[in-house]
Amino acid sequence: MTGYPFAPAVTAEAVPGRTSVVVVHYSGEEDLRRCCASVLAEPGDVELVVVDNRSQDGAVERLPEDPRLRRLWRPDNGGFAEGANAGLAVATGDVVMLLNPDAALRPGCLAALAEALVDADIAAPRVLLAADPNRLDNCGHDVFPDGLNWCRGRGEEAAGRYLEDEDILFFSGAAVAFRRDALARCGGLDPAYFAYGEDADLSLRAARLGLRCRYVADAVVTHRVGGAFGSHGLRKAYLVERNRIRVAVTHLPASWLAAAPLWTAARVAALGLAGLRGDGVAGGFARRDRVALPLVLAAAWIAGAAAIPPSLARRRALGRLGDRAGMDARLSHARVGLRALLRRPAA
Repeated sequence: MTGYPFAPAVTAEAVPGRTSVVVVHYSGEEDLRRCCASVLAEPGDVELVVVDNRSQDGAVERLPEDPRLRRLWRPDNGGFAEGANAGLAVATGDVVMLLNPDAALRPGCLAALAEALVDADIAAPRVLLAADPNRLDNCGHDVFPDGLNWCRGRGEEAAGRYLEDEDILFFSGAAVAFRRDALARCGGLDPAYFAYGEDADLSLRAARLGLRCRYVADAVVTHRVGGAFGSHGLRKAYLVERNRIRVAVTHLPASWLAAAPLWTAARVAALGLAGLRGDGVAGGFARRDRVALPLVLAAAWIAGAAAIPPSLARRRALGRLGDRAGMDARLSHARVGLRALLRRPAA
């Protein structure tokens, strides 16, 4: 992305017909083994790049030898974004997939994604909850008016839901495939996010350039959710909320930004009340964590406010690129309200 200095460049050079899958590992050896086995079971020219993000479990070193497997050790844990960028830098395929280590491919997933990428630039699979594959994890994301990206379908029954391919605005970084030339245009992940929200940022940068993201119902992935941070951990809550502010300031229309604090207050109040009953997203936190959660959110808001100047710099850089009016229309189409938040199950 010429003129956008906040994300590393991705080379356009690639091996035609090869799919590279990049997995960033920090913890969870059993998850990692299951993930890698599912990738290497896929037919065709598949390359698996596993990035050890300074893990402490030695799991990457103990993976079974395979000529298609490349191991990469990071000197420190700079977060998912830095680890993924390191993997992208050595991946050689003309299709590149990011896959969480607590996710696994169903047979035929890579072929379905590659087929979609003949016409699209980015392909997002149908992701099921590993603990209950009859329920959805996500089918891409939508967005709340304060910039919080929101998993489409999370917790809903999978049967009969999201069975048609469609264009979407936001993909999930847990499992997403790119044409190499698309990544070369928009760049890699912004390392300032560390973890969470970097997928929303990249989704919106890609859309600004007119790149097309396609949800592919026949490409199926299972996902355990929260392998490194826990599904309802306080550190995850902090990062999600801090980075939500960064996404908002960088990408949202000015009218949305003006109203964002009111939407955040309404969201926190509604989810907090539901959490007291053990319902909704907040209901998934342990009781002791629910007590600490307001302090964690306050710390995240302070950190997000401190990041407003660099977020504004990113906004100015993006202002010189692509179609702002078209982006605003697409954001409005992906927008969800309080009702969508409140109907989500606790687990």
